Amino acid sequence: MKPIQPIYPRDHLKKKLNSLTFWKIWPYLSPETLAFLELEQDEFYSFIPPEQIFKFIQEAIEYGKEVASKYPPYHELKELCNLLLQEGVRVRFLDKHPSSEWIRAQYHQQSSTIEVYRSSINQLQQFFHQRCKESIGVEELIALHLYHEWFHYLEEKKYGRTDLHLPKIKIKQWGPISLKRSIYRTREIAAHTFTQVSMELPWSPLLLDHLLLSLHQGLGRGQIRENFQRIRKRFEALKSIANHEPLNSDHEEKT
Repeated sequence: MKPIQPIYPRDHLKKKLNSLTFWKIWPYLSPETLAFLELEQDEFYSFIPPEQIFKFIQEAIEYGKEVASKYPPYHELKELCNLLLQEGVRVRFLDKHPSSEWIRAQYHQQSSTIEVYRSSINQLQQFFHQRCKESIGVEELIALHLYHEWFHYLEEKKYGRTDLHLPKIKIKQWGPISLKRSIYRTREIAAHTFTQVSMELPWSPLLLDHLLLSLHQGLGRGQIRENFQRIRKRFEALKSIANHEPLNSDHEEKT
């Protein structure tokens, strides 16, 4: 089987993602703080004991780092695509997601296929060129998408899902029987960490999502900075009440 060839021409004059300086100029949030925002979106977030939230974030981040350590860091797109082929992963490029402009790529488990949406790549290119005055190679952006979805493949096929490695949270109790659910969003936290570590980025890919969403909402740079400061304060308050005990590993009566 022939290696997958990039659909865009190479441009060696453009920068690599890990050399960009936008994160030093634009409002910034740490990977842990961004993971907190991701976790808040989980449908069962409100059931997590407050003192355990920070531990869930830490454990998900560590899992992403652990999986990333099993593979060499990113060098070029051709090598990454060949590695995906060896793993049995197909890659398709489509113009856009049929229902949401904010979905950048998807992994389809049944067909072991990653779909990357050109609309996402174009959006990121425009942000770096117009807002940051930095020119980024398209292959770098493709790799950014592929790494995230490849992690979900590795979860399913090799190492186990992130949320199933962590304790389930009690949702309801009927006498001695409890209903528990896993925290699905930990998978996204781990996937972003895997991508960041694999591509040796000094910032989390989640930072791009939150900057772009803020701009889409019409916020200026100063307003984004103020909003990020409020988020940091919320996260610091959460950390201040977090204990250092291990996550509850009681697994009986889970459904």
